[in-house]
Amino acid sequence: MKPTKVSRLLPLAACMAWAAPVVAGPAPVPTLAVIQGQAPEKAKKITLYAVQEGRKTEIANAMVNEQQAFAFAVPSPKEGFYYLSAGNRGDTRIYLKPGEQLKLKMDIGAYTVLAGSPENKQLWQWQEQLGTISRHTSPGDTATYLSFFPRLEALVPKVAALKKAVNTPNRKFNELLKYTMDVDVEYAAMSFLLIPHSKHPEKSQYPAYYRQVIQDKKYCDGRLLANGDAGRIVRLYETFTYLMSTEKRQGPSSLEENTRLFCNDTIKGLLITESLGGFRTYDKLTEAIAPVKQYLVTENQQQLYLAAEKGLRKFSAGEPGFNFAGEDTNGKKVAFNDLKGKVVVVDVWATWCGPCKAELPHLQKLEEEMRGRNVTFLGYSVDETKDKEKWRAFVKEKEMKGVQLFGAGWSDITKFYDIKGIPRFMVFDQQGRIVTIDAPRPSTPELKALIEKTLSKG
Repeated sequence: MKPTKVSRLLPLAACMAWAAPVVAGPAPVPTLAVIQGQAPEKAKKITLYAVQEGRKTEIANAMVNEQQAFAFAVPSPKEGFYYLSAGNRGDTRIYLKPGEQLKLKMDIGAYTVLAGSPENKQLWQWQEQLGTISRHTSPGDTATYLSFFPRLEALVPKVAALKKAVNTPNRKFNELLKYTMDVDVEYAAMSFLLIPHSKHPEKSQYPAYYRQVIQDKKYCDGRLLANGDAGRIVRLYETFTYLMSTEKRQGPSSLEENTRLFCNDTIKGLLITESLGGFRTYDKLTEAIAPVKQYLVTENQQQLYLAAEKGLRKFSAGEPGFNFAGEDTNGKKVAFNDLKGKVVVVDVWATWCGPCKAELPHLQKLEEEMRGRNVTFLGYSVDETKDKEKWRAFVKEKEMKGVQLFGAGWSDITKFYDIKGIPRFMVFDQQGRIVTIDAPRPSTPELKALIEKTLSKG
């Protein structure tokens, strides 16, 4: 096995040798999870995914040998759902925790647990039941509603009894699986309606089950985020509610309206980030996001939005500046947008940067020359958090004027503007629009001339 994504996934042979202690005394609690299996016919590679906030995140690959065998060894995995993929043959959901020893045989659209924990055996039993409908929710499947609806109506009444049968020693797993069973059935049922078939039913022909899927506030439980398909599920539910609606609409719902379908802020944020690819211009994106941006509650969601915004910008003159923020020397948070109304000159620097310190006397001379003018000089330090006091002392010692902010390392502003080296000077007009994100340095007369020109435009 040759993992390619994360170094913490170790070659199986080495791990197995390491996992056989020879010292006397009580055996240590096993922390290594081992997955061995037989890949589907013609599969060349198996990919292992973890789940991060409702999305599958690739963490390793294993090549399939001549006997179609593969293996992974995962040191101290975070407990929860993981997925194995053989490409376009569908994903296999498994459950990992430290010490797991899982052996399985993968097939197209199905799998068999040959050895493993009670959790994986219970999950497999559920997947077998779910397979009666989920195998018919892929594009290209020939099943029609005439065969799918009876299968759905046969499975739905069984779910309550199947939940009662979930009785592993792992209470955390039991509760997660019971919750996930309802989500899985809904996902399969909605998916079937929204993929092409040779025959499509009228709404009057839908089983009664579809009406109970619609709820006033959906997916309030954060456990949905343990599901690697949660991102698809929330988007699918959004479309499904549109399909089931009896109201006549002039066009698609806004992002703000769609977030109201859900009552969990992180899940609202998941819907927002899943929707980012649908915007083609910066203006459309920021207009749609403005009323819902508070729901981007995790760092990952905020970074996904930042990447989408950055992808639609050209950093041309006249575009709105990025609303970065930092703490001043008193610990007060100050944002770029707070400074609108004045020309803003940004200096990205650090106390350890020799060229930055060389520019400081020139910058202070320019600030003195611009005193009383409608211009703000903003210093943005990329010193690391551990050096915050050093930064504060430096600002005081050098009597640095203007707005001095601490950014705690190479944070949003450097990532957004692709700043790879400092000092970097940027100029923005009174409306917060870009004049240039790569301005001349204060040690040259060009920066003062640029500021004067920007001020003259009002």
